[in-house]
Amino acid sequence: MQTDRATWGSSVVVKRNAASVLAREIRKLPRGLVMISTATDPYQFVEGRYLVTRHALEVLLRAQWPVSILSRSPLMVRDIDLFAQFETIDVGMSVPTLDDRARALLEPWAPPIEARLRCLQTLADAGLDTFVSFAPAYPPTGDVTADAIATEFAARGVTEVFTRTLDERWGVREAMSARLQDSEIASELARISDDVYMGGFLVDLAEACRAQGVTFHGDGRYRKQDRTSDGGLDSSHPT
Repeated sequence: MQTDRATWGSSVVVKRNAASVLAREIRKLPRGLVMISTATDPYQFVEGRYLVTRHALEVLLRAQWPVSILSRSPLMVRDIDLFAQFETIDVGMSVPTLDDRARALLEPWAPPIEARLRCLQTLADAGLDTFVSFAPAYPPTGDVTADAIATEFAARGVTEVFTRTLDERWGVREAMSARLQDSEIASELARISDDVYMGGFLVDLAEACRAQGVTFHGDGRYRKQDRTSDGGLDSSHPT
C-alpha cells in the first residue's frame, strides 16, 4: 500500500484480516523467524481496540514459529501470556535516548522513555529475552553518558542492544531541524548528524555495554580504538 510521504504518520490503516491471511500464508512457507515489526509499530494505540497483533501472535504460537517483536509501546506487556508460550521469542523496545526531553521533541506521540524502560523490566522479570533498539542513536544530552545508558539497560534486564545511526534520506534532517528550533538541547541533539562524534559515542557505548554484560550489535565499527588528538578515531587501526 502506498502512502503520501507528506501525510505519513497522520493516520493508521487497520488490517483486520491480518491474522486470517497470516494463517493461510504460513501453511505454504517453510518455518522461519518472523520479525514484528520492522516497518510500523505493532502496538499502536488502536491495537488496544482491534487486537490485530495479538491475533497474529496467536496464529504464530499455534504453529510455533520463532518471533522477534519490537515496539515503543508498553501495551506490549498485555501479551506476556502469549510470549511465555513460544519456544523461541525475544521482545524489545525502541529506546534511542534516556532523555525524555529529546523524546518529546523527536518522538512527541510515542510513550515516555521511563514507561518503555518499565516495560522492559516487566518483560525481563517474566523470564523473557529482551533487547533494546537504540536506533537511530540519539547523541547524549544533559548529564546522560554512554556508561549511564549501558547501566540503565542492564538494570532493566536487557541482554542485547542493537544500534544504527540516523538515515538522513527523504528530508529527515530538515524535519528534525524544524523540531529542534529554540530547544535548550538543540545544539546537543544536532550532533546526531556528526558522523565523527556519533562514531566516537557509539564506540564508548559498545564498550560500556560489554562491561555490563550486555551484547552490543552495531555495524562492526564500534570497538575501542586509539583516539586522535582532535578526539576522533585513528583510522589506521583495524576495526
